[in-house]
Amino acid sequence: MARIFDFLKKSYPFNDDLKQNTRLIFLISLVLFLLLFLFQPFNITALTRQEKYLLIGGLIVVNFLALSLNLLLIPSFLSQRGLFRNWNVLKEILWNIWITFTLAAGYFIYFGLTGSFSFNFFILIKILIISSIPISILIPYNRNRLLRSHLQSALELNKHLEKKANPSPEIVHLQSDYEKDDLSVDVNTLLYIHSASNYVEVYWEEKERIQHKMIRCTLSYAAEAFKDYPFIFRCHRTYIVNINKVLKVEGSSQGYMLYLSSGGHKVTVSRNYIPEFKELFYKI
Repeated sequence: MARIFDFLKKSYPFNDDLKQNTRLIFLISLVLFLLLFLFQPFNITALTRQEKYLLIGGLIVVNFLALSLNLLLIPSFLSQRGLFRNWNVLKEILWNIWITFTLAAGYFIYFGLTGSFSFNFFILIKILIISSIPISILIPYNRNRLLRSHLQSALELNKHLEKKANPSPEIVHLQSDYEKDDLSVDVNTLLYIHSASNYVEVYWEEKERIQHKMIRCTLSYAAEAFKDYPFIFRCHRTYIVNINKVLKVEGSSQGYMLYLSSGGHKVTVSRNYIPEFKELFYKI
């Protein structure tokens, strides 16, 4: 059960790309029109051609309006207020349920206003199935779109890695709350810093081996200590990474995974930090 809750809390990128969503609305409307016209799930064979087009056209209009509300108007309005920044899997599931509900409600209202059918169990099932068609397209489309975007971006970042040069080494002193745990580290050998409760774990290279030490201080303090070095970047709420030590960038629908210079160490770049990470990555 704990794993399920952890999964539901996992960060998930909300799709607020209005340009892509506009194209997607037209695509879904076209697919739905072809499915309704070819399979005629509501037994409309007895209707005239004009009546068929009017009925199917009405359903497409309902579909178009419901998707425009959920994929264009609501994201445009709420994104400006930052309500989608901390999006997660649970919120995405509830969001898709909401979209399905608005579609089904729209179809019910349309049938009720036109008096096209007398409702029964089978009509209800058909309406719910049709309402799920847009979601069955939206979910894989959004995931694949994000995956392609991050993979392509990761390829560009990997190409840029070949052109980077290491800066001159400089010593940075990290003062611990316990005097004996102070650490002086060459910024050019630093790999990353990981927050661990009231401590931070500092990883660096020394004589072709990975060394690490725990220091009692906050990650914010560590970030402040390295503020004069733009290649030392806070990429996650629990990680600071030396961008110059990145050998490979792997893209996923959640963001980036950074592979460091040795030892198989990996660091996550969360979605909120990606724009700033890319900007710094290309500058350094």
